[in-house]
Order: sequence, then C-alpha cells, then structure tokens
Amino acid sequence: MEIGTRNGWGSASGTAAQVEPADPAEPAKPAEPMQPADSAEPAPGPDRTGRGPERALLEPALAAVRETGAALLLRGDPGMGKTALLDWAEDRAARAGLRVLRMAGAEAESELPFAALHQVLWPLLDTGPALPDGVQGPLERALGLREGALPAVTEVSDAALALLARAAADRPLVLLLDGLQWADPASAAVFRSVAERTAGLPLVVIGATRHEGTYATCPAGRAIDLEPLDDTRAARLLRVLHPHLADWARRRVLRAAGGNPLALRELPAELERAAPDRLAVLADPESAELLGELPLGERLGRLYEDRLRALPQEARRVLLLAALGGPAAPTPPGTPSPWRAIEDSGLALLDPATGRVRFRHPLVRAGLVHIASSAQRRAAHRRLADTLPPHDPRRTAHLAAAAIGPDDGLAALLYAEAEAMGDRGAEAEAASVMARAAGLTADVERRAARLVAAAEMAARGGRLRFADRLLAEAATEAAPRTPQPAALYALVVAYVRLHRACDSVPAVERLPAILDAVAAASGEPAAPGDAARRAALVEPALFVLLLVAVHTGDERARAALDRHAAGGSPLAAICHQAWADPPRTARDVPARLRAAAAELGDDAHPLADRLLLWTAMAVDTVGEHDALWNRLAHGGTYVTQAFIDLARTHDGFLRGRWDEALARARRGTAASAAHGYGFNEMMFLLHEAQVLAGRGDTAGLEAIGRTLSPWATEHRVRLVTGRLLGLKALCALGHGRVGEAWHHVRSLTPPGVLPPDVPWIQLTLLDFAQAAVESGHRDEARAHLSAVRAAGVAEVSPHHAFLVAAAEALAAPDDRAEEHYTAAYAVPGAGDWPFELARLHLAHGACLRRRSRRREAAARLAAAHTVFERLRATPWAGQAARELAAAGGAGPEPERPGTPARGIRHPLSAQELRIAELAAQGLTNREIGARLRLSPRTVGAHLYKIFPKLGITTRGGMAQALREAGPREPA
Repeated sequence: MEIGTRNGWGSASGTAAQVEPADPAEPAKPAEPMQPADSAEPAPGPDRTGRGPERALLEPALAAVRETGAALLLRGDPGMGKTALLDWAEDRAARAGLRVLRMAGAEAESELPFAALHQVLWPLLDTGPALPDGVQGPLERALGLREGALPAVTEVSDAALALLARAAADRPLVLLLDGLQWADPASAAVFRSVAERTAGLPLVVIGATRHEGTYATCPAGRAIDLEPLDDTRAARLLRVLHPHLADWARRRVLRAAGGNPLALRELPAELERAAPDRLAVLADPESAELLGELPLGERLGRLYEDRLRALPQEARRVLLLAALGGPAAPTPPGTPSPWRAIEDSGLALLDPATGRVRFRHPLVRAGLVHIASSAQRRAAHRRLADTLPPHDPRRTAHLAAAAIGPDDGLAALLYAEAEAMGDRGAEAEAASVMARAAGLTADVERRAARLVAAAEMAARGGRLRFADRLLAEAATEAAPRTPQPAALYALVVAYVRLHRACDSVPAVERLPAILDAVAAASGEPAAPGDAARRAALVEPALFVLLLVAVHTGDERARAALDRHAAGGSPLAAICHQAWADPPRTARDVPARLRAAAAELGDDAHPLADRLLLWTAMAVDTVGEHDALWNRLAHGGTYVTQAFIDLARTHDGFLRGRWDEALARARRGTAASAAHGYGFNEMMFLLHEAQVLAGRGDTAGLEAIGRTLSPWATEHRVRLVTGRLLGLKALCALGHGRVGEAWHHVRSLTPPGVLPPDVPWIQLTLLDFAQAAVESGHRDEARAHLSAVRAAGVAEVSPHHAFLVAAAEALAAPDDRAEEHYTAAYAVPGAGDWPFELARLHLAHGACLRRRSRRREAAARLAAAHTVFERLRATPWAGQAARELAAAGGAGPEPERPGTPARGIRHPLSAQELRIAELAAQGLTNREIGARLRLSPRTVGAHLYKIFPKLGITTRGGMAQALREAGPREPA
C-alpha cells in the first residue's frame, strides 16, 4: 500500500484570516461548495459559533476530501469555540455522506497509553477484512485486544494509517480530535504521524488543542489560531444565543466575556441565577467586573482554574487585588517577587509604564475572584478601599463588598449613589446598588423602604423578576406592617402583579385610595420634596389604572380615572379621553396627540412615551408618529421597547405590513416571556392572532385561542375576549362561514348598541356589516351603523371614518349602494388600509357583477385579488378569484383536484356555481339569497336544477361533486 507523505497539521495560516496553499509554488484554488449525499443543502441558520471566518477555513478541506486529504489544527484558549467548530464540522461531514470518527481528550486518561487512539479506531476494528498480521498485531496489542508488550509508536502509526486508509477507500473519513492537550503521549504521536501523511487519501484530520498543550507548537502556517471575537462578532453572537437579554445585562456580559464564545453562551444564565445585588456598576470601567464577583458557574469556572491554582499563594494574592481593580501590589520587603511565576504562566503581564496588570483575558480576572474564599475577597476589598479617596464611588463599592454586618454610613453612601444613577436613567443598574444599600441598613423600617425603592427602580428598568423578589423581601422585613412608604409600595406591587400575572386586584384595591389621598393633600402645606414625590406617584398610578380599566373594564378603575385623570399630565388626560368611551370621547384626540407629541423633547420621561403610544393605538394613528418611534427605537428599557413593538405590530396589521407585524409579534412574545412580562406576552399573542385571522389560518387562530381564552377569562381581560370574538368572525368571513361570523359579532355587541367597555369596536364594524348582510340581517346592520353615526365614530380618525363609510356601503340598499361605495373610496387616506380597502373592492365587484357591469366588476375584483395575494390572505384571494371568474375576468382560479380538460364544458352556469359553492359551505337558502341579493325561492329553484347536473340528490354530496367537476372556465 502506498501512503502519501505530504501535509502536516493542515494548510491554514497561523491566523484565521486566510488559507495558504501547501505548495507555495501553486496558488490556492477555491473549493467547490460541499454538497450533501442524499438531500439538498438546507437553508443556513444563524451562526451559533461566532466563527464564520474559521468555518470558511475548514470548508475547503471538507469539500475536497474525495480528491485529497488534509489536516488542520484549531488552537486557542479554553472556551474559544474549538469544540463548537468540531461540532459544526461533524454535522457538515455527516450531511455530505462522510464517515466521522471523533475523540474527546480526558485528563484522567492522559497517562494511559493509546487511550485516545482507542476512541478513534474502535469503530473500525470489526469492519471489513483484517490487516496483514504484521500490521494488525501491533495495533491490537496497542489497543489491548491481544496480549503482549506494547509496540513501538512507529509500528502503531503505520498500522493506524493502514486501517484508516482501508476504511476511507469505502467512504471518506473525517477524524475530529478534541482536547488534544489531554491526549496520552503515545496517541498524540500517532495522530501527528497520521496528520503528516493524509495527502492522497480521502481523509481529513481536524484537531483542537489549547495554546499550552502538547500540540501548541506545530510547523509554521499549519494551525488556525482562535482569537477572542471582536466587539462586532461578539455582539452578534450574543444576540443569536440570547436574543432577549436585557440591555444592562448585555453590556455586562459583553464586557466580562471579552470575546470568549463559551462565556457569551453561559454568562447570561449565570447572571439570571445569581443574587442580583452586584455592584459592578460602581466599578472602574478599566477593571470590568471588578466588584461584580461575576458568577461563572461550573463550566466557566474551570477554564482557567487549574492554571490559577498552580500559581504560588503570593502570586494569587497579588493578582486578586489587580482583578478587583487595584494597581499592581508591591512585593513586601524580603519576599521573592511573584511576577516571574505570573508571567511564565501566561495569565497576566505587568505594564511597567502604568503599573497596571494586563490579564490574558477578562475571564482570568473573573476566575481569580471565583476561586478566592469570601474572607480573601473581603480582605482584598478592604485593602483597595484604603488606597482610594473618601468620596470616590469605587471606595464606597469596595467597602460595601467587604462589609459583613450592617453599616448605616456606608448604606447612606450607596443610597445616594443609587438615586443619582436612577436620575441618569440607569434604573436597572441602580436597583442593584439600592438593594445593597438596603442590605447594609440596620433599621428594619428603613431597610424595607430601601428595598421598596430598589423594587421601583428594577420595575422601571425592566427587571420585573428582581422587583418581585425585592417586594417579597420588603414585606418579610416589615411584617406584619405594610412597608413604608406605603404609597410607593402599593404602586410597585400593583405594577408588578399586573405585568407579571395580569393580577389587577392590587391596582383596583390600592391605587384609587392613593390618588384620593394625593388630591386631598394637594391644597395643604407640604414639606420640601413632598410635592415632587406626590407628583411622581400620580402619573404611574393613573397609567396602571388606565391599563386595568381598558383591558378589564373594572368600574372601580374607571371611576378613579374619571376623578383624577385631569390632575395628571396633559398626556395622561388625553390618554384617558381616548380610552374612556372611544366612540363618544375620542373625537379630538388625534389633533391633541399630535400637539403633545410635538412638545415632547428627547429627554421626555419614558412614561410619557408609553402614554403617547397607548393613546395612538386607541385611535389608529400610530403611523403618524414615525419620527418619535424612530427616536425611541434606539434606546430605552425593555418596558419602553415592548410598548413600541406592540404599537408597531398593531399598526403593521392595519396598514398591510403583515409579514413584519407577524415577525414582530412573535419576537415580542418570546422577549416578554424571557423578561417575565406575562401580560405583554399575551398582548403580543393577540396581535399575532390578528394576522392569522386575516389570513384565514383557522388552526393557528384556534391554537392561540386555546392559550389566550382561558387566561383572559380567568383574569377578566375583556379586551382580549372581545377582540378574539372579532377575529373569529373575521376568519369565518374569509372562509364564507357567514352564520358563524354573525354569531360572533352578535356576541360581541348587540345591533344598535355601542358599549363603552368594548375597546377597538371600530375594528369590527366591517365584519359586523358583512356578517349581518350576508346572513340575511340587513336591518340589524343598518340599525347598528345608525348608532355608530350618531355616536360620532367617524369623527375620531381617518381610519374610523373609512371603516364607517365602508360598512355603510356593504349595508346599503341596492339602489343606493353605488353612492356609498363612491363615498367610501373618497375618504382621505382610504389607501392606507389595504386589507379593508380590498374587502371593499371585493364586495363592490360582486355587487357590480350581479348587475351585469362585468368590466367594472373585474377591475374592482382584480385589485382586491392582488392585495389579498400580497397579504397571503388565501381564503379572501379565493373569493376574489371566483368572483372574477364569474365576471368574465382573467384572474387566476385555484387549482382543484379533478380539473376537467380544457374544452370540456362545465355543467353549471356561473350563477349556479356560486350558489352551489355557498350551499356546500352549509349556508341555508335564506343566507345564500341574502349574500347574492336573491330571494330564497329563487335559490331553491336553482338548486333544483343544480342537483341533477352534478349527479347528486342531497346537499351532503355537493362539496365532493364540485371538486370532481373542477373550476368553471371564464366566459
């Protein structure tokens, strides 16, 4: 057997930037893309390794394995993604039909001869004919399958290569050797020998080792060094791995991970599990996580732990001080300098110019804190605090980290720092500092008050779970009394309980009394600061009550808002006006809202932004405030971002951006669940349901309903139950189930009644009119629209005006229908609502077709069909296509089984086909007649002719007969 002798550990350069050819005289040729053996290449998903350039270096070797072999070595520090790249290579090879053999080095087996080789070759030993005994014998002795002395490494290397070559001749092989630094020396020598002789064989060897391992040195240009990810790649990978991580946590993880992919994967979960009263926010930026005592967890803690523990004790002491943010500590007189051992370890370097310690990686710093005992950490913090000026925030943080028992002076310093951070908009981080201040406070009542303040900051900063834990701790501290200040405690409890579990009880039981007390005290003399504190309570309390009133219809919340909304900001008053009784109170809201938005500066309070958003959603004018939304989209906490996304999703549905709305709703659902905002999670599900209903996705709508309906019923969220009824009606109308749709809209509101506690009533006007008319209840539709006109719904916004005009066109008598359609098209901005405008075109086209105005009908129906197709509203597109065919247009007809060959005459006329299709859907003669403007007697006469033409005797066989007859060719 001839064995090739070219190539060592691969052909990659010493960096991950390019690949050099093995023979410098020949230029490298790009490899053809790798193709799987049995199936098409799946669409690539997001890169979960962060190692796109390095994957590009491995790809050519895998792609060309059937023509030539190769060997590559991945080299990098712990957690740099070596194993992830091997996982990717294994998946890539398996999909291409290659055979994969894999080894994982283990420190426990590093002294057992040929243990690592055994992992690789064991699957090949019982396949195919045996090797010649002169080759087979040494291999079996090495692997413990035959008694005798261990053979020489060169004998085993030759035998291993022969075995691999024989197996690769049947099916190309990929050897993945993970953790080569732990491979036993005998196996390591065999692997090196095999790697040097892969050329000419269908064999790729990819090894992975740490920089300090046995294979850390290899011939120049034959290793791929995995350096830390740069900031851009690290941020991208973190968003792929943890797309819903809060901004404050994202910043901290990126800073601490230092581009280490494993740290980017693991740290967010550790932060979630760890006690959240970390003080890294007071640290020197240069020292990254100096006071955070970053929770590393088991996997990350092991990355540098062994090398750190191998250092002398004095070296670890010096490095711990540096890790916590101090300069390089001087060596005590008469003590040997630890720096030679430190620098030999490669873990840190001393910069003589600055006197600062430069760590190999931020995780080395975190590892030092991780392995130090609590006593060692406290001693280090105390020593560092003594080196800093009295008013330096870092000194305060070090003292706080060193403290064991209460320290009121230190607690007061932390309290002041937390307040200042909150004023700067860093509420999420300030909550941690305030919580630590509470922990150092001796007085029980004051400690509880500071816990409440920390909970309020955490809630404003989007850390809802942390806020909930702090509230529980405050209640325990103050038991059996209510924590003080009672008003702030009640407000935070109401906010947290509403958003975590949609529990509105704390809001309706506590917040009205707070507003009453503030109003009663407004005319009395107040101590300095009391007026500002009262004002800070009013606006959030009004907003929480507004959410409760709108979503649940609770009368106590409504009454409190009626009493106190005028005492809040102008935006709070406008928002209350928009939602109090929209058909009757929201007429001038859009104009007032535009004026208020124009006055908002860049430094507006986040609550003002949310009030504006919520108001715009009430009157369908979100799209009028693009400049504001664009400004808000680049900052703010999760809370503000969630409101932006809710508003954008709702507006996207109304304005026909359904793909965008659906994607945003699904992202919002996942983000809300990740942040613990159960209320927002349900709202995003409702907005997803809007798109599914418009597209006629009955199964998808029912699936969401199975989640939403029990939740909304349990918590009495009438906005959700009402909107779900409207969406069920919309979906039913798309499929032509008009009786079902009429049942749903009748359950939502009786004809002629506009209840004040059914928000977004305007969104069902078109559904109400269509369901009523097509189910034979035209009088009820007119009565309802008369009440709508009398209430002034059309005066609220352009969208309201268009919906009222469109509904009136659908319900108009035949002799006046044309003027109503014309009036609806003339409403300013009618084209801004493409789905509803397409429905109007569909109804108008059907009306024109019935009056034999086929050319005009075809134009309307073709316009409707185009929009429905773009929105992927398939059932509506089908309706438009059938009407267009009946009108003699050239619109597409959906394919159906049993389509007759062209030239065979369809048994039914266009009118008969339409009646038959409606009958197949289960409609009665009366319902069919109401939809087609025919008398029930005429419908019955048509059915009398249809049955024999289709060869059936009952309605039960109608659907099958129509499928067999196929579509009717346009006239």
